[in-house]
Amino acid sequence: MWIKELDEQNKKIIVEIPLTKGTDKTRIKKRSCFNEYGIPVSTKSESFSQACYVEWQIGYDVVTSDKEKLERTTMKDFVFNGANGKEKTIYELSEYIFYFYKWNVISKNKLLEIKSFLEACSENDFVDNPRNFAIERSHPVKKQVLGINFFYTQVKTQCLFIDSSSMKF
Repeated sequence: MWIKELDEQNKKIIVEIPLTKGTDKTRIKKRSCFNEYGIPVSTKSESFSQACYVEWQIGYDVVTSDKEKLERTTMKDFVFNGANGKEKTIYELSEYIFYFYKWNVISKNKLLEIKSFLEACSENDFVDNPRNFAIERSHPVKKQVLGINFFYTQVKTQCLFIDSSSMKF
């Protein structure tokens, strides 16, 4: 999902969402109930339904040597060195935040408040911390079903859903 068109005069960002072609960043998935991950949908052969949702892996920056992604950012000239030492520019989420700040959608004070909040968090507070949300696997055990020998194991993964009533904005 990248900025297709930017209208700075009217403060509008038009975002391209490639729902009918699979990308490395977005895909359509279908689930039969709310609390499952769902399975990828081939949008070329299957119609969208109420059971479908969009999975988006949002980016924050892009390496300037990635010419394909570099073409999708409006910030080609905003260059910095990333933590990995590579030359980068802002991309997707960082780009949206830049324009939201520029257009006074979000204030400098609110951004500083968010920064302070994040700096006060420990590594254990974040969703991607493996200690909090590790995938658990049981040891395989032999199991026979209808005379056929199997190895049985369980894999437990986490799926978080935001309860928006708990959000403080």
